[in-house]
Amino acid sequence: MEELELRQYWNIIRKRWILVISIPIIAAIVSGVLSFFVLKPQYEADTTLLVNQKADSNLSLQYQTIMANQALVTTYSNIIKSRTIEQAVIDNLNLPYTVKQLDAMITVSSPNQSQVIDVKVVDGSQAEAARIANALASVFQSKAETLMDVKNVQVVDPAEVVSNPSPVKPNKKLNIAIAFILGLMVSVGIAFLLEYLDNRLRTEEDVTRYLGLPVLGAIVDYEDVE
Repeated sequence: MEELELRQYWNIIRKRWILVISIPIIAAIVSGVLSFFVLKPQYEADTTLLVNQKADSNLSLQYQTIMANQALVTTYSNIIKSRTIEQAVIDNLNLPYTVKQLDAMITVSSPNQSQVIDVKVVDGSQAEAARIANALASVFQSKAETLMDVKNVQVVDPAEVVSNPSPVKPNKKLNIAIAFILGLMVSVGIAFLLEYLDNRLRTEEDVTRYLGLPVLGAIVDYEDVE
């Protein structure tokens, strides 16, 4: 029974193979055109900050200090993406962005819950992304001293301008592959939907399956040969 059903599914796809193939190909072509010629390349720059206080000779105090610094990382990450910091960066660099737009360009993370804060900025210009990332680090350092009265934030790796940067998005190959797969899924779904809506009886098997009647005879369709 399962083999029969699989054969039926294959027959449906084979009967509408033009539809099944054309839709994913068209989707891949459209995605390729958008990725290569329409979507603007976006570049990334990142700077690394370290949250660290002066070490103590007492080992237990050192451990407590490290744990306190790790706890501060989450707080600092939220402060970096705060309206106050982002507005200060916009004002200092005279950026043509709103706070909401700039916030969408910034990603702040702490790898493995360490004392390190990684600030990534995505922009249409790699040089501009690096400028914004370094400004974020600088403004955050000064604001941290004012808001929390601490001086335990250090810039480990400032953002650098790359001579031949590679865009982080759009991922052209991935976009085309996803478009092709989604198009294939849609085309197969449409093929089965059309088959479901088609209530015509075409073969002897259809008469037996849907009407429950035996086939007594069949008329052969042929062309006269002179």
